[in-house]
Amino acid sequence: MAVAPGMNTSSAPSLKPIGLFASILYFGIPSAIFCSSILGLLPWMLRNGYSSYLTFNVTFGAPLILMLIAAVVAYRLEGRPWSWPAFRDRMRLTRPTAKDWLWTAGLVAATFVLGWALGPVIRLFDVRLYTPPAEFTTFMATLRDGTFGLGSLTGRWDVLLWVVFSLVVFNIGGEELWWRGIILPRQEVALGKWAWVVNGLLWDLFHFFYHSNLGNIVGYLPILALPFVAQRLRNTWPGIVAHLIANGALPVAVAMKVLGH
Repeated sequence: MAVAPGMNTSSAPSLKPIGLFASILYFGIPSAIFCSSILGLLPWMLRNGYSSYLTFNVTFGAPLILMLIAAVVAYRLEGRPWSWPAFRDRMRLTRPTAKDWLWTAGLVAATFVLGWALGPVIRLFDVRLYTPPAEFTTFMATLRDGTFGLGSLTGRWDVLLWVVFSLVVFNIGGEELWWRGIILPRQEVALGKWAWVVNGLLWDLFHFFYHSNLGNIVGYLPILALPFVAQRLRNTWPGIVAHLIANGALPVAVAMKVLGH
């Protein structure tokens, strides 16, 4: 049975395989939690007078925190020690090489180029899967403009710092440590060279709360490049960097509001 590259094979516990059925389970449970939170709890909170800012932190933040906790718990359940070298090696967080950084730059470029190229194709899949709650649609508009419905954010550096912290630690940390740190290496044991395909497709479907239209699912397919690079390099950092850049629109929008623009 294989172990994560870079680990001490004489002492590191063997990785238990995650096959196709188990992969559906490991992705499906977080997906169900997210969908319930975003499409159920979020509208309920807004209808009951909770602020958009609090609603964002609860409905987006709590599931991501749970994923981060799950990654750490899964690490410990594998019988691994509380030490940075062991954690780093298991999560494939070794320092990127120059080659890794080139792959990272290519990953970011490929994701944006493929996303642009799929534009005409997405329109061919204009099939509505469900109608999202009206509160969710309105909420996403305030999220995209970076206001959270708080009005003027000029000088609100506390909001910006919290958004950046949440993005880096909860969003990127929670997802990447779970999907690519814990899950992908174990998928590789069972699925070999095709593990990244299963990882990427299920990660696409994980965003079902965004996928009210079949075209949304197609539009997310470029994210398959991320698990491909993570598996090829046996390194989680390229995915972390690419994921951070891809999700960077929100903190940029908030920063502009904080600066008074």
